[in-house]
Amino acid sequence: MINHFNIIKELDFVRLAGSEGEKRAREIISSYCEELGFETKTESFELISFEPGTATIKTDSKTFEAVPFGLNESTDLEGELVFLENKDVIAYNKNAYKDKIILSMGYTRKLGPDLKKTGIKAYIVISRPEREAMSLSHRQKLHKEGYVPMVTVSYNDGMKLAKKSGTQVALSISQKVNKKKAHNIIVDIPGRNKKDENLTLAVGHYDTVSRSPGASDNAGGTISLIKTIEYFSKHQPARDLRVIFFSGEELGLLGSQHYVKTHLEEIKDRVGLVLNLDVSGDPVGSDGMMVIGTKELLGYCDGLMKEAGVLYEAKLDIYSSDNMPFSVYEIPSVNIARFGGKASFHIHTPGDNAKNVSAQGYKNTINTAIILLKHILNADIYPVKKEIDDSIRDKIEKYIWNLNYEKPELEWKPKYRK
Repeated sequence: MINHFNIIKELDFVRLAGSEGEKRAREIISSYCEELGFETKTESFELISFEPGTATIKTDSKTFEAVPFGLNESTDLEGELVFLENKDVIAYNKNAYKDKIILSMGYTRKLGPDLKKTGIKAYIVISRPEREAMSLSHRQKLHKEGYVPMVTVSYNDGMKLAKKSGTQVALSISQKVNKKKAHNIIVDIPGRNKKDENLTLAVGHYDTVSRSPGASDNAGGTISLIKTIEYFSKHQPARDLRVIFFSGEELGLLGSQHYVKTHLEEIKDRVGLVLNLDVSGDPVGSDGMMVIGTKELLGYCDGLMKEAGVLYEAKLDIYSSDNMPFSVYEIPSVNIARFGGKASFHIHTPGDNAKNVSAQGYKNTINTAIILLKHILNADIYPVKKEIDDSIRDKIEKYIWNLNYEKPELEWKPKYRK
């Protein structure tokens, strides 16, 4: 039996999409799958990636270290620093901060293209308290069409910089950006006697942001998928199961978007459900289940887990991960995550590492994946209807808009025929 915590130790390094770290992780994952008797297939895709660089912010008396946004190329600029308690004021006061360097808490994807229109010179994100500066990234489209230079700083440095509001500062970013190739890893587990019927996908991303080993996000989902493969290597399911380890999730769901585009006909014809595993490992934490589908699917999955002795915070809602590109075509998904401990608290920072997780912290995620898939794959009647509740359709559309900054092409089934 594979010791899943040993895999966590093996994967305790940065796995940025398209990097040598991603390649090393791909070799580790593939070797375990092949050890279990399954051939692995890789599918590559091109992306704009980067070599993690450095950044500094100089005031009249001190120099602060910062973390440059991914895809932010080298630049040097100066301007007046303006601290905003609420970043949303930018949208209300049009052009009020032209040529200013803005300092504020938090960042949302919607903010990216809007900042460019305001003439703001640069944007500094203050990270949450009690953690290091987090790693964030521009989207592919912004890098191609133009972006405002951005960096993140720790909460403590953000407090000190806020006192310098109204003074001149100098921001310097040194970082290489280049085109690279990333790879999805695919493992097919054929069914016994219901082959070529519904195809179920179990997915999770194995890449990380820069500077983070991602023991929780998402080595947790990665090892859960490997343990799922191990289970079905000994208990062949009735229906086909495909396990996919996506790359490029942290740079904008690039691997899953590429997969959906290149397998679209099969997805629309055969895929009945996507089980997405993203974030796990906290020794003490809480388990969440976000279902993009029907209330019946929510009740079915929640009930199965209660029967198995695991109580989830289960709800109909979207989840920001590799399930989302499938939802555009009304493919339901069940998304499993575990939060509440040190590793998940330190997500997207160096603190999301093997020291802050435990073997026990992955137990519920692994067991949940196996239990749900065992029931779904072996059911006499496939228990999932390809439908998404009206209550979350608008959320999906808004999410996809902000994912790529393009109008999404949504393929919803009509509610009725006249």
